Amino acid sequence: MEFDMTPRTHVPAAIAVGPQLVEKLVHDIDEQLEHTIDVGERARVMDIVRQCLTATLGHPGSPAADVENRLAVSYLKPSEVIAQGLVAMSQATLYRAVEDARFYCVTPRGKAIGRAFPAWQFAPPVPELLVPVLRQMKNLPSSEIHAFWVTPVDAFDDLTPAEMLAGKAFQSRAALTAAQRGHLAQSAGERQGWVIAQLTALPSRSSDLIS
Repeated sequence: MEFDMTPRTHVPAAIAVGPQLVEKLVHDIDEQLEHTIDVGERARVMDIVRQCLTATLGHPGSPAADVENRLAVSYLKPSEVIAQGLVAMSQATLYRAVEDARFYCVTPRGKAIGRAFPAWQFAPPVPELLVPVLRQMKNLPSSEIHAFWVTPVDAFDDLTPAEMLAGKAFQSRAALTAAQRGHLAQSAGERQGWVIAQLTALPSRSSDLIS
């Protein structure tokens, strides 16, 4: 069984803007406040305004770079994982890594047997963060494991656990809100902690998976 990796919550596509627009808005707001508050207080306020505008309208940088830094939504055959150099393993070793809960796979769409690897889990820094979470899911069917990773979570402002762990959005997500950017900007350890907390808080799994 295979799940769609597209986040269920879609945000209208954001207009591509650069740092020039942010600075123009900051300048215009600063002029409006010039005769309202003193210089020191105005500087502090404008620093907050700049941060908010940057988070809402987009961080400086090219749109292309942002797309390249997103998580793939594709699935890979075991041979493709190895051929693309995503792991330094043989196919047999890759299968053992799945058994050891270092990676996970699902059954290819429309087939009763076989293995397909969701590509997102090979994107840095995911491999080094994935193991502690997967080992708490070791006794679950692969379909449930994958469903956990790609289902949006309210506590993450509709980001999926996969996106939260990776610190990157899926390629299929149209845009990111300021709150979502804030989640993704946390340290790797913080993001991993939030994902583990989300897993252990699920009523159907918490009693079975936590020793």
